[in-house]
Amino acid sequence: MFKRVIRSWRLFAALLLGVVMASTFFAGINIGADTAAKQALDQHLRNVPIDIAVRSGWEPIWSSANATEIANVISSSDIKGVASAEVISRAGWPGWMVQVDNKTAYFVVVGISEGSRVYDGLTVTEGSSSLNANETYVWADAPSASDLKLGEVISANFSVWLGEDSRPEQPEEKWITINLTVAGFVELDDKASQIALGYSVESTGVIIEDQEHVVIDPKNLLIADWDKTFAKLLDALYDMSPPYSPIETNILVFLDRASVIGPWDIATSIDKVRAVTSQIENKVLGYHAYAQNYLENALQSYQFTSQNMRLQFLVIALPVFFMAWYMGTTVSDVSFNMRRREIVLLLTKGFSRSQLLRMFLSEAALIGVMGGLIGVGLSLLLSPFFVKAGGGQWLSVAPVIGVETVVLAVIFAVIITFLSMFRPARRASQLQAVDALREYRHVEEVKPSRQRWSWIALILGTYKIVIWLLGINLLTMTMGPPPTSNIIVLILLSIWIFLDVFILNYIGPLLFFWGLTKLLIRSSIKFQELTARTAKFLGDLSSLATRNVQRNPARTASTAFLVALIIWYSFLATGAYASERDHKIRQIKFNVGADISVTLTTLTNASQTLSAIEGLPGVSSTVMEYSFYGESSFEWLDLKAVNPEKWLATAFYEGEWFRGNDAKTAFQQMTTDNNTIILGKRIASRLNLRLNDEITLIFGDADTRALRVVGFFGLQRSEEMSGYSYVPEGVYYEVKDSVSARGKILVKLAPGADGKAVADQIREFETNNIGAVYSVAEELQRWQSDVLLTATLNFQLLGVAFAVIAASIGTALVTLVSLKERSKEVSIMSVRGLSFKQLATMLLTENLAVVVFALLLGTIVGLITVYWNVSAMETMPFFSPVLPYASPVLAHHVVFPMDIVLTLLACFVLVLASTVIPVIIMSRRYVSRLERMVREA
Repeated sequence: MFKRVIRSWRLFAALLLGVVMASTFFAGINIGADTAAKQALDQHLRNVPIDIAVRSGWEPIWSSANATEIANVISSSDIKGVASAEVISRAGWPGWMVQVDNKTAYFVVVGISEGSRVYDGLTVTEGSSSLNANETYVWADAPSASDLKLGEVISANFSVWLGEDSRPEQPEEKWITINLTVAGFVELDDKASQIALGYSVESTGVIIEDQEHVVIDPKNLLIADWDKTFAKLLDALYDMSPPYSPIETNILVFLDRASVIGPWDIATSIDKVRAVTSQIENKVLGYHAYAQNYLENALQSYQFTSQNMRLQFLVIALPVFFMAWYMGTTVSDVSFNMRRREIVLLLTKGFSRSQLLRMFLSEAALIGVMGGLIGVGLSLLLSPFFVKAGGGQWLSVAPVIGVETVVLAVIFAVIITFLSMFRPARRASQLQAVDALREYRHVEEVKPSRQRWSWIALILGTYKIVIWLLGINLLTMTMGPPPTSNIIVLILLSIWIFLDVFILNYIGPLLFFWGLTKLLIRSSIKFQELTARTAKFLGDLSSLATRNVQRNPARTASTAFLVALIIWYSFLATGAYASERDHKIRQIKFNVGADISVTLTTLTNASQTLSAIEGLPGVSSTVMEYSFYGESSFEWLDLKAVNPEKWLATAFYEGEWFRGNDAKTAFQQMTTDNNTIILGKRIASRLNLRLNDEITLIFGDADTRALRVVGFFGLQRSEEMSGYSYVPEGVYYEVKDSVSARGKILVKLAPGADGKAVADQIREFETNNIGAVYSVAEELQRWQSDVLLTATLNFQLLGVAFAVIAASIGTALVTLVSLKERSKEVSIMSVRGLSFKQLATMLLTENLAVVVFALLLGTIVGLITVYWNVSAMETMPFFSPVLPYASPVLAHHVVFPMDIVLTLLACFVLVLASTVIPVIIMSRRYVSRLERMVREA
């Protein structure tokens, strides 16, 4: 058997290459999926700074000795997986008040021990490198940090309520004062700040300023030494025995995550974490404490995410596997056709047909094993591509493939080979001796029953394409009221909607391609007649070429189907990728509002901050955006007051958001008339307001304004949500005493400016009215590093590459084998005087006619599919399980940027090259052989 495979290496190489491509992608998908899963797990765990927290239960007051003893019990226990435990105490608003520049600032004061994990992410930027008793570090990012100086003594106060639990109506309040000396200013990374502030408090924080100038912000953080400062406070409180303590004390437990959590078996990892939590709780139960596990929710969330990612990867890989199977089937047909005389000889020597079938399937098993092993080796070489697509770093680690992946890849390759060869092998084993003398099978021999299935497939596929062209989405019919009350009609309609949405949406193009190629190429001579008319300029060569196409209709139809399918898939995958990428970038720009946005904590000195930002290098323009509410007769309106001219020049907006008048016209009218409004579409629809109508708004208790509508603003489906309304900033100046407003500065950068650098410069301003600073550059970088969002899209493009390469190899091999099969015929043509140019022209005509037809067919159907998919996203309900990327804010667009156009162009070039290159090589070979024979004669 092995010798037969070696003798027919040209034939089996064609099938082997297809199997290698499929098994390579299968093994690579596993590598990438494992990488993506590991990256996703790390991403989930990075958001969990604390593994387990031990808190007091029904006796909330701990002395310092109690807390220290509990931490020591946990650290010194024999619980497998516990890495360390530490005590942390936290006192927050309204407990600790500090007078700063005649303002009462409320600080979160945290006590940490010397070996705290907080120190791992803490950097002293100014002052002492260690803390003594009654000393504190100030978080340099705190809004009130600029008001404090090194060595300054600040007086911190917190209140303690005393009294029996049974008489809470008569509590006794006591104030405790502690003087803290500013020993230094520190920077904290995200993990350190989350540990210090508490897992349930985000480190970004929000600042609120009320009429009494009281500042409240979790980022107003002071850090003191637990042993030297907080231990005394805990003991003082313990002696008072209050029912509730103003100081929260926890024991933070950190696990050896590498030994407890395995990325490949999350269920076992969850059980291990639960077991560790239970063992810790058993240790501390005698201290009236309980353990809270923070890892379990993250692991459960990751488990769902990883399963979803693997399912998405499998869906992405299905077209590649289908290409490999179909290419293998086509190549097997050609291979067995060339072995007809061998088959007849084996039959005459006594081989039974079952023995022939077993022999062919044994060959398939050998090819499958070889292809699987080669594919595993190739995937190892290409692993950097798969690792990078899965979210890993390029060549960051040595690629490793587990035994499980190798075994699965080989099994997969054998299955693909069996599926590809079984029907051709069975048909070859049933071959009659007389058929061995025939060169071709003509179109007249196709059975009518086969045509019936082709017509059904063509009708269903055409129906689906027409539905897409009309923009009809039957799934939306299930969201509204039933169109009829007739039960029978409803049942039939439900069945049809199910078939349309869940079956034809996925296989409609396949049915269309299969039915059309079978009917147009295999079962009739229409395609050959069209080819002859198109190639009339070639003269007699055109007739000869079209007759040759007619001699192998099944093979020609298979090639056309394969090429059309791969081009359609290329458009589908790259179009979806480009649309989703464009949507995400636009969504980020919309969320930020401009290239950079600066949220102000107070409107005091806002103009000075605006001028300072405008003077930064790289800044092109700035505008202030005031947000406040106005009451209409229907509901409260979310108003944004802006300078109309500057807003248009600075903010990010899209023309489709504005109706009635375009954006420039509407904002121009706002420039000339202060009593105008660009009204949200929802409220306009509710109040039946049109252009130039007036809407009356109430600000505060009695300030009433009538504003003329100069345009309408509405994002996607804005009729379902409130949306914004824009007014000139003059309206805000007139009503600012009646409303509570928030401020945001929008910044537009000059071309080529570094958004991250400018954002960092703004954060370094020595002012206390700057809160959060967001930049498009930083948000894009954060999105691109999020494996949960990018891995699927990356593998989608990688799948296109493998599918195109597989289809191109299949087309090239079928062309080569077909030309090899016609060696006698081509040699006779050469003897009769056909030159190399004429021979190549004839062969290119008969092959390129099919390929060009398939390219056009795949392109047209691909563009229709992309258009419908993007349009369907706008009709899906929010959080649709069918289209998980559907957005409630911005519409998706059909876009083909330059990189996508180049990708599609590469697909076309590869497919055309897979036809042209084999023809040129074989034509040159035949002519050279003939010339050599003449010289020898």
